[in-house]
Amino acid sequence: MRVLARLLLVTGSLLLAVGLVAGVVNRQVLDGDRFAEHVDAVRADPAVARQLGLLVTDRLLEQQPDLTGLRPLIESASTALVASPALGPVVRTTVTPLHQALTSDDDDQVVLRLADVGALLVAAITTVSPSTEAVIPRDLDLTLASIGGQSASDGVVDAARLVDLLAWLCPLLGVTLIVVAGRVRERGWRSAVRHVGAGALAASGLVALLLVAGSLAASQADDRSLAGALGRAAWGELDGSLWWTAGLTAAVGLVLRAAGSRGSALEPATLLRRGRAALLDRGADPAAEALRAAIMLGAGVLLVLRPVLVVGVVGAVVGFLLALSGAQVLGRMAVLAVLERAGRPSGAAPRSGRPVVAVVAGVALVALLVVAALPASDDLPVAATVAAGDDACNGHVQLCDRRFDQVAFPATHNSMSAADQPGWFLGEQPHGILRQLDDGIRVLLVDSWNGQGTQRSGVVANTEESRSAGLAEAEATYGPELVQSALRLRDSLSLTPTGRAEPYLCHALCELGSTKWEPLMVDVKGWLDRHPREVVTFFVQDEVSAADTAALVERAGLMPYVHVPAAGEPWPTLGEMIASGRRVVFLLENSSGGAQAPWLIDSRTEVQDTPFSFTSADQFSCEPFRGTADAPLFLVNHWLSNYSSRVTDAREVNAEPVLLPRLQQCRDQRGRLPNFVAVDNYDQGDLLSAVDVLNGVD
Repeated sequence: MRVLARLLLVTGSLLLAVGLVAGVVNRQVLDGDRFAEHVDAVRADPAVARQLGLLVTDRLLEQQPDLTGLRPLIESASTALVASPALGPVVRTTVTPLHQALTSDDDDQVVLRLADVGALLVAAITTVSPSTEAVIPRDLDLTLASIGGQSASDGVVDAARLVDLLAWLCPLLGVTLIVVAGRVRERGWRSAVRHVGAGALAASGLVALLLVAGSLAASQADDRSLAGALGRAAWGELDGSLWWTAGLTAAVGLVLRAAGSRGSALEPATLLRRGRAALLDRGADPAAEALRAAIMLGAGVLLVLRPVLVVGVVGAVVGFLLALSGAQVLGRMAVLAVLERAGRPSGAAPRSGRPVVAVVAGVALVALLVVAALPASDDLPVAATVAAGDDACNGHVQLCDRRFDQVAFPATHNSMSAADQPGWFLGEQPHGILRQLDDGIRVLLVDSWNGQGTQRSGVVANTEESRSAGLAEAEATYGPELVQSALRLRDSLSLTPTGRAEPYLCHALCELGSTKWEPLMVDVKGWLDRHPREVVTFFVQDEVSAADTAALVERAGLMPYVHVPAAGEPWPTLGEMIASGRRVVFLLENSSGGAQAPWLIDSRTEVQDTPFSFTSADQFSCEPFRGTADAPLFLVNHWLSNYSSRVTDAREVNAEPVLLPRLQQCRDQRGRLPNFVAVDNYDQGDLLSAVDVLNGVD
């Protein structure tokens, strides 16, 4: 009978725990109004707002790709708008039909939108670039999600029905089994009450363990992704209700357990003493010892993860116990008053109010279960991806026997200026350098500058000696008005450099975007480790000294990879470079490494190129621009310098009917193969396929 009683108690406790969780989910998630409130709170969470702002930005740039260069501004404005309290009514109104579609059999399509975000963005965008106003549709419609009807929501509807069933059935079955367990052990109301209390304590403990595990999992979620940010925020919305439910259930269970026990009254001091003994006093039962250890471990972890919540729950439990202790005293006094009026001796009164407390606690547990159970009212397409075999060189076996200067390579202009990298204004590529390498780019044209951290987190400024040169170059490239507007928007007109000077990759003015150079080179080394048959070139417009550049490359661990040219010798073949491991070429635009770093190659003697300041495709020319006529390497600069239509321009000029004829013309006119084909927005058009045609490979 004892084993049967324990089995019934354990089963009942498990069912009660499931019922508690299902009840909270039923009340907090399946009720439309509460669901809308939770969604609105999640929407305003800073990490979620950031990720939704990125999603809004992506949708906007899909419709208006020429705004890609203003991505940091659009991201900032979008994030602020998504998190704005003014958007709350819109979100709550929009979520209601979404909730209905997910929890009913309605077969309609539901679209979740952030209404009017597009219109609100227009003013912010045109502040930095007035010329873009004409190309932004005033009725811009930003659709964040489209949820199908019955086919998409069948599973959600079934889950909702199951939760609704479990919310009332599990507590009913659980309490019934626990009461039966008490009756099996011994007859009388005390045993039933004591067992119900024990079952409530066990159920609350199980829920607490689940919550500790959930909190640990949520703390590990990466809030730099939308899924991770939503998961952490949603858990934060839900776990509070679960903790309160578990805490109140534990308090009621403790009172019922004590009320059904023999001995001293339910005084707070007695309850605290018993609780302390249960947790800290060692016993002979290994199972009890393990349970005590688990409770203390869970409580410690929870105190670290959610200290404010723990204080609140403990305070509520203590208050509940005090209230019930007071009810015990009042119950006994009421019995005495009744006996006195009836003329009966006071000795007939109970010594404590435990029966009254048991009734009150039992009613509280039932009310808690009833209340809990009932509901209240990313990627742009690229031209191709290179997949190298064991015997291929840069993706093609045919290239292995060709010298470096006999191969055409896809290249990106201002490779570090990427729209998907934090803080880059006027991005000229869609993705950062590692993604470019993954997508098949093998020559990276970058600009190096010395920069310093400032009093504004995340904003880097040129060092004092390079700032005037950087500002002049930026204004010559973008125009003074646009540069000044961007600096005002970043609050960067009066920055105070505070950090030590370090090498950064910036496009002239580091305030408009910067990437710390050395960590990037560490990542590039990791990429090279994973791709042992790829030859990569860095073509550096160098404002950082050759000595500092050499030291940086050495610290990044790239020295075993760098190609060191042999004086008077022709370039090696790609196969030879790969076999030797020396498959990273560094070219400097303004200097060289000299005898100390001969692998920092002077491009002025090794590379000749074409002009690059074109505003329309019919202006393209193959005329000599920089470098000597006998330089073995040939760079074709192929982009338009219209910063308000950069993506549209790239789509036009990177298309094979424009790009390939120009490359063939330059090859014929200059008498040498275009080795570096540099473009903006490499994902637009046919860069990789055009280079394959030049190389004569499939």
